Amino acid sequence: MLTFLDQEAYFVDYYIKPYCRMGPYIVGILTGYILYKTNCRCRMNKLINFACWIIAAVVACAILYGLYNPVGGDHILSRDVSALYNATHRAVWGACLCWVIFACATGNGGFVNTILSWSAFVPLSRLTYCAYLLHPILMYLYYLSLRQPLYFTDMTVVWLFLGFLVASYGVSFVVSLAFESPMMALEKVIFKRGDKKNS
Repeated sequence: MLTFLDQEAYFVDYYIKPYCRMGPYIVGILTGYILYKTNCRCRMNKLINFACWIIAAVVACAILYGLYNPVGGDHILSRDVSALYNATHRAVWGACLCWVIFACATGNGGFVNTILSWSAFVPLSRLTYCAYLLHPILMYLYYLSLRQPLYFTDMTVVWLFLGFLVASYGVSFVVSLAFESPMMALEKVIFKRGDKKNS
């Protein structure tokens, strides 16, 4: 089991460092370049497409749930396995997400593309980055305001997750209306003026 000092060192020395997160960015840039070069067109054999979906799903689930026992303290990973996981899991997770993007953009997404293209997701998709930036602040506000230790159970974590999710998107909506939307409107005005001058 990791001590508090170990967790703090992991957070400060590894978790928040930008160079430890460059793997997914590189994979994303390569995927974007491939989509640009192929003009989002790629014919794929149905069997190969299905195999790629299975591989991406299995690998993504392994990354998400592979540490269930080690985190719970039932099993401790060796130093070599921990180093391999820490060095590769972000880039591999990015590759799994990039497969979903590539498959959907090239017409190989099937029902996944239908689900992800649902129009009800559009308003939420505009708030996701703001929610990503704000959710740690809301979590810190809650946890640092507690007057006694919190006993974690599965149900407690589920309720906390749902509460943080709703609160993050609620605050993101207000922040987006207050800051992001006016800036986007201003940007449109500026660029339209520039277009008129050029024409």
